[in-house]
Amino acid sequence: MRRLGGSFEYKGWLVIGAVLLFLTSVVVYHHTNLYTAQEAVAFGTLFLALITAITAYSSQQQTKYMREEVKFMRRPQLSIHHESLEDGGGWLVFENTGQVPIEATIRISLAPTSDTEVSDLILDDNRSYDELPDEIKVYEGGAGDWRGTTEFLEPGQKQKYVIGMFGHEMAAREDDYGLEDFHWVRFDGELTSTLSEDDTRDFQRLFQYSIDDSNVIFSSYSFEEARSRE
Repeated sequence: MRRLGGSFEYKGWLVIGAVLLFLTSVVVYHHTNLYTAQEAVAFGTLFLALITAITAYSSQQQTKYMREEVKFMRRPQLSIHHESLEDGGGWLVFENTGQVPIEATIRISLAPTSDTEVSDLILDDNRSYDELPDEIKVYEGGAGDWRGTTEFLEPGQKQKYVIGMFGHEMAAREDDYGLEDFHWVRFDGELTSTLSEDDTRDFQRLFQYSIDDSNVIFSSYSFEEARSRE
């Protein structure tokens, strides 16, 4: 944006320069005999053409800038976060934080941090969801099948799920599941603007999840941060 703005300013100075040059030629014509009236008219026509060309180019660049700005503002956006309740529970929330309706296809995987090595696939953002082991994909217990859930969200709209669904998922996998244990929660998905099917982008997000004394701990991590943890 700053580069285009500087370009507009530069074109403005060119227009001012052309006008000053034209006025200078008028003054010179009236006070000297350097050129004839016909030559002065030719100079004036040339300056007018120059100003017209500069103005047209500046308008074209401004139109291009505005088109790119609108495209940027209308890109699909999704926030994934946790909203707490007074009793210590809460919601897993998917919120459309953009300015256009979106279709969000979401896939979730879950693994205890105690059983996870830094080289495990859940912490490798270069591996797609399809490459992850089936045993860490969320589709058991009370969480339901998250191997391709799709949400349609209007701008500002939220879809909420009980955060305890992760506990039900882990309890269905093993007998010694503890609520206080930490787990990696990974989200893989696609965002598509319902206004433009061509505007589709992949996303990967990683969180750490636990429940301690009925308080939910839900923290965002980068994949690099997760792999660097001891």
